[in-house]
Amino acid sequence: MKDVIVIGGGAGGVPAAIRAAQLGADVAIVEAGEFGGLCMNRGCVPFGHMMLASNVFGAVSFGKKLGLDFHDVTRDYAELKKRQDELIGFMRMGVSSTLKKNKIELIEGKGELFGNGKVSVNGETILCKNVILATGATWVKPDFPGSPMEEIINGDDLLGADDLPERALLFGTSPWLLEIAQFLHRFGKKVILATPDKSILPNESKAIRTRLNKALKTEGIEIKREAEITDIKKQKGGLSVALNFKKGSDTLEVDRIIHIERTPSLKGLGLSSVGLDENADFLEVDRKMETAAKGIYAIGDLTGPQERHYSHLSSEGAIVAAENAMGLNSTMNPLTFTRVLFTQPQVATVGLTEKQAKNAGHDVITGSAPYGMNPLGMLLSENEGIVEVVADKKYGEVLGAHFVGTHVAEMAGQAILAIQMEGTLEDLARASFPHPTLSESLPEAARNALGRHIYLP
Repeated sequence: MKDVIVIGGGAGGVPAAIRAAQLGADVAIVEAGEFGGLCMNRGCVPFGHMMLASNVFGAVSFGKKLGLDFHDVTRDYAELKKRQDELIGFMRMGVSSTLKKNKIELIEGKGELFGNGKVSVNGETILCKNVILATGATWVKPDFPGSPMEEIINGDDLLGADDLPERALLFGTSPWLLEIAQFLHRFGKKVILATPDKSILPNESKAIRTRLNKALKTEGIEIKREAEITDIKKQKGGLSVALNFKKGSDTLEVDRIIHIERTPSLKGLGLSSVGLDENADFLEVDRKMETAAKGIYAIGDLTGPQERHYSHLSSEGAIVAAENAMGLNSTMNPLTFTRVLFTQPQVATVGLTEKQAKNAGHDVITGSAPYGMNPLGMLLSENEGIVEVVADKKYGEVLGAHFVGTHVAEMAGQAILAIQMEGTLEDLARASFPHPTLSESLPEAARNALGRHIYLP
């Protein structure tokens, strides 16, 4: 009998299996596809690699302001894809090697619950004490008129193609469409981004979404808000798309529609055998990552809507689930949840926005520091960059931090640590950051909230 069986070998399943093994568990991990899951094979890693190329191109453009002129800059997607595939293959081997080093049994096949304490794989039933479900999410088929068509593609289709579409409509609510739009635009493709929402990143603070929106539009990326596809027709060389949006309507001629909405993969897991509902929007878990079925834990994309589908959240939940499966008492801090986009400028938001903090009952105090008042920010022409902090007014406890600008995905870690350690505005305000760095804006934002900023007008 296994102590722990993990179903799914992705960003959540792998650390769950390893952590359980570190605690002395006899562990098996079941994976029907490739180890590493969506993140490594078809998500964060390949798209992150593409954004790296995009950002280098952006840096080349910025070089002109520094007196640098790069003639005849070329874009070779085939070469980019070759390196990408090589890196992913290397990472995949590393995952398998690490699992084996921790004496974790690797089982290839589709895992399914077969009642309490039982998992069925390839027709064989394996007994276990605990199960950690980590099967991630699956692509949602679009429901707009005229679909499905082979020209309407998801992330897998885009990454699997040898060439990039020359004309693309990116439609939906997924924040990762913003990354793809910028990459395609910088690789010389015609891009239109359309969202049914009132704005991009509607759940983030106004400063964050408006500054990113301005940066993308300034670059030349067309954004249609409150958009709806009313008709799609095939024609020679592509698609004719009828699109209504907030300020009008248009008929677009495109090669591809990119739609990357995802939903938790609950079907086919045998959830009904342990009293759980496979037709739910997602699996409800407590702070220990345990479902309503005792001994059945769920992590990552299975446990929330698309806006919470981040690999680092899966990995954090994985460690918590594994530790509790082995008798420890671990929980997650919901305020450290981070949303990040590797656009240029980057976006990183940690914890609560001002609106969310007020809705949670806090008496809120906020502060901000634009990169335009930061010495390095000025050197980098970071016109849209900003750091915001949100805190409880009575005690000064930091509840959230929000960033737009260069390297903010790294800076977010400083905010995560502050929140994890129950830090206050006073703690941040008195922190000494090196000069000249963009990170100096974080303590300045805290000082601004306290009414004693130094460098802001």
